Amino acid sequence: MPLRLKLEEKSRKQAFAWRGYLIGLGLVTVATLLGWLVHTFFAPANIIMIYPLCVTVTAVLGGLGPSILVSIISVLAFDFFFVTPYYTFAVDDTQYLFTFIALLVVGITISYLTSSIRQHTEAAKLRERETAALYALGRDLAISGDLESYIEAIVNRIKEALGYDVMIFLENTEKRKKLRAYTGGKEAHVAESELATATRSFKQRQKVLSNDNVRYLPLLTARGIIGVMALKAPDNGRILTAEQERLLGAYTDLIAVAIEGIRLSEELHNAQVLKATEKLQSALLNAISHDLRTPLVSVIGTLSSLQEEGMGLDETAKKNLIQVALEEANRLNHLITNLLDESRIEAGAITLSRRPSEVQDLVGAALEQLGSRASARSIDIDIPEDTPFISVDFGLIVQTLANILDNAIKYSPADSPIEIIAQQFDQEVEIDVTDHGVGIPEEDLRNIFDKFYRIKRPDNVAGTGLGLSISKGIVEAHGGHIVAEKGDDRGTVIKIRLPIGNSDSVNAETRNE
Repeated sequence: MPLRLKLEEKSRKQAFAWRGYLIGLGLVTVATLLGWLVHTFFAPANIIMIYPLCVTVTAVLGGLGPSILVSIISVLAFDFFFVTPYYTFAVDDTQYLFTFIALLVVGITISYLTSSIRQHTEAAKLRERETAALYALGRDLAISGDLESYIEAIVNRIKEALGYDVMIFLENTEKRKKLRAYTGGKEAHVAESELATATRSFKQRQKVLSNDNVRYLPLLTARGIIGVMALKAPDNGRILTAEQERLLGAYTDLIAVAIEGIRLSEELHNAQVLKATEKLQSALLNAISHDLRTPLVSVIGTLSSLQEEGMGLDETAKKNLIQVALEEANRLNHLITNLLDESRIEAGAITLSRRPSEVQDLVGAALEQLGSRASARSIDIDIPEDTPFISVDFGLIVQTLANILDNAIKYSPADSPIEIIAQQFDQEVEIDVTDHGVGIPEEDLRNIFDKFYRIKRPDNVAGTGLGLSISKGIVEAHGGHIVAEKGDDRGTVIKIRLPIGNSDSVNAETRNE
């Protein structure tokens, strides 16, 4: 504690003690006057009971020292004014000596017990105030979500509780040897002298008092030092009391732990982002090395066959080869489109061009996009004629249906049918795509819409694990819902719900056609 603070604390205690002595002497004087006025009506044994009351009041208001002095003066005053011979400290009856001793012992005992209770009460009130102040700061930190709001809460609370202006210096993650100053939740520019003093406190891990009466307190945790808190005294020169010093120490510990927590949270978030990025890079590399490479090899092989003059291919064979190359090129384009769409969804850059669309047209366009892979399968379509238009981005929903149908084709036997059913529910249209494959295990149903999540199959079907993730992103961007459920007997049902288009816009669209 600084020397000036010690001197001020000492002077405050002395002033309080003198006030207690004066209160005690005044009470004894009043009690003596009152006893003298009634001593002709009451026996000395009754008058003596006034003095323990004076001792008790003095102990409560003035403390232990004044109350003990009052106990002694009370014995002397009683002997001098109310015990014969009067106005002398001599006694005719020696039994009064026992009375004096008992009065003194009772007075001292009352002084000690009352003073002890008073001290415990003051300590309890002090702890209550400190707890309330720490709770208020902890509550502010709990509802803060980032470092800037943390610092703003810290600055406001210390200013309110202690009257000091606060600045927080934290280690600059970009330049580890320099500190960065924050005040009011924002980064602040400070003088080189202030930065140098804060840096000295940071390196030495000690409190530093600058020439302009600014205190620099290191913020220490179990993992080391994380920064420095600077407190500038108000212009009136008021310094902190011992109680405020303890509160400041508790504030410092709480602030250090809180800032360390937000820093650790940021580090964890960055680690998760890095992990997700590495996973994305790994998935992209796998896709490029296998899923993208396979159709590319087929296209190159087909074109090479067509280029060789000695192959002797007839027109039918050439058309078949061209058809294979076209399908593989479309497959390659589909994979690349999925990767690009996933990047757009992740970046929040997907934009919708909504227009009223018929469900029949959407399903037909999706089947046409799948080409021979869809035409080779038995696909049952049940879309009532009165199914209303839905307000969607035509191209994106076609892509969504194509992804879902592609999965249904890949994960079901070639001789099993695929069913597409549409029905209206209130202001939404539900499109169900059902396959009769081996189905999805119960524990995988909730995860199949996650990026790169693929169910392990014995047949090891190729894919990037992005199709359903992209479909979910597109459907939710439309304000719709998509879920996966187990089929009635076997297989999987993918259910999509999309909002119905505005009737006025539908009619206008129809008239334009």
